[in-house]
Amino acid sequence: MIFPTVSTKRLIAALITLSVSAVSTNAADIRYKDRLFSVEKAVDVPFAEDVPHLNSLHQLAPIASEATGYEVFLYNNEKDVKKKPLLMDIYTPKGDSEKNRALVIVSHGGAMVAGAKDDTYQQTVNYCDSLAARGFVAASIQYRRGVSITGKNLKYNIDSVDFARSVYRGVQDVSTAVRFMRKYSDQFGIDPNRIYLVGNSSGAILSLENIYAQSEADFPSYIKKSGAPDLGDLNMYGEQGIDPHANGVVALWGAIHNPNIIGDNKTPILLVHGTADETVLFKTGRPLSEGVSVDMLKLSINAPTLYGSFVIDSVLTAKNIEHETYFVDGAEHEFYDDYEYGSKVKNKVFDFLYKLASFETTTAIKTRTFAQAPKAAIQMEPGNLRFSLNRGNNLKYAIMDLRGRPIMTGKVSVGESVDLSQLSNGIYMLRVQGMQAIRFSITR
Repeated sequence: MIFPTVSTKRLIAALITLSVSAVSTNAADIRYKDRLFSVEKAVDVPFAEDVPHLNSLHQLAPIASEATGYEVFLYNNEKDVKKKPLLMDIYTPKGDSEKNRALVIVSHGGAMVAGAKDDTYQQTVNYCDSLAARGFVAASIQYRRGVSITGKNLKYNIDSVDFARSVYRGVQDVSTAVRFMRKYSDQFGIDPNRIYLVGNSSGAILSLENIYAQSEADFPSYIKKSGAPDLGDLNMYGEQGIDPHANGVVALWGAIHNPNIIGDNKTPILLVHGTADETVLFKTGRPLSEGVSVDMLKLSINAPTLYGSFVIDSVLTAKNIEHETYFVDGAEHEFYDDYEYGSKVKNKVFDFLYKLASFETTTAIKTRTFAQAPKAAIQMEPGNLRFSLNRGNNLKYAIMDLRGRPIMTGKVSVGESVDLSQLSNGIYMLRVQGMQAIRFSITR
C-alpha cells in the first residue's frame, strides 16, 4: 500500500497493525451485512499535515477533566496555535481481496471539547470494528477539539461565536478526511463514490454539515471574529481539488446550524434521535444550555442555536427527499448503549449502510420509525440525592466515580429508597445488577 509522503517515523507508526477481532467466514454470508472477517487496525495515519491546533490550555481544563473523567480541551485563546497533523485510525478486513470497498468515516462526540478517535465509551471503536468485519473499510478520525473560554472568579463562559468557530474547524477536518480517502482510494482499496459518514452528537453535527455546507459562505458571518485568526476556506487543509462531500450520512442525535443549507441536496441520510434529548435538542435550541457546575465553579455555555433531527426530517419530507429516521419518544441523548434500544440503533445503522453500499435504495420517506422509550428502571429523586427502583428485589448496586472507583455499595429492592446525600458534589456512575448503568451529578 502506498501512502502519501510523510516522515519515515510517522509512516512506521501508521502501519502498526493489530488484530482486534476474530470471526469465521460463512460462504452464505453477505458482504456489508454479515460479519465475515477478522479486522486489522492501522493507527495514527496522517490525513493532513501542518494544521493549526489550539495550544494554550486554560487553567480550567484539568479541573474539568478531573471532574468528568475525560480529557477536556478548553483554551485561553485562538492566537496561540501549534501546527500538527490530523490523524485517523483505519480498520480493514483482514485477508480481504476486494479492491473496491465502501468506506465509512466515524466521528466521535464530545461537545467539541472532548472525545477521541479510539473512544470506547461512545462505541467508536465498536462501530469501526463491526463495520470492517462486515467488509467495509472504516476510519475513525481525530478532528480538532477545543474552544476558547473567558471569565474569572469561578465563573466562566463559552461564547456562541467561539463555539461556532470550533464547529467550523471540525467541519474542515471531516471534509479533509473525505478528500484524503477519495484521493488515495486505490491505495486503500475503496470506491471513491461510496464514502459514508457516521457521527455521534458533535460528530453527527460535523457529518451533516459536511454534506449540506458547500463553502464558508454557508456559515454565519460572525465566525470571522475580530482579533481571532482567519479560519480560511472549508477545504483549506490537506488534499485539494477533490470533492469533499460524503455519499451518505448516519447522524446519531445530530443537528445543523441552518436548515436553509439543505436546499435540494438528495444525499441519503439516516437520522437517529430521542425526543427528550436536552443536549442536542430534537427540535430547535442551544445545545448544553444548562451549562456545567463543579463544586463552586460554574461554566456557562452559549452554544449557537441548532436545528435537530425533527427539523431536518420536516424539511426533507416537505421537499420529498428520500431519507430514513429512527426517533424514540422520551429517549434522551446518546441512547445507543441503552439496554432496550442499543441493539436496535446498531441494526438501523448497519442496515442503512448495507443498503447504501450494496446500491439498494433507502426506505421511502413515508416509512419513518417512531418508537416509545420505556420507563427507566432506576428512578433518581430531585437533586439526585436518592434513588429507587421500579422493579427487582435484593439487587446489588454500586456508586462509582468516573475513574471507576467504588464510593458506595449495597443492595436495594423495589419500594426502597437509597440515600446519596453523603456524597460530595460531582459526577458519578450508578450500576444496579441487571440494569443499564446511568450517570448522574450532585450539585448543591
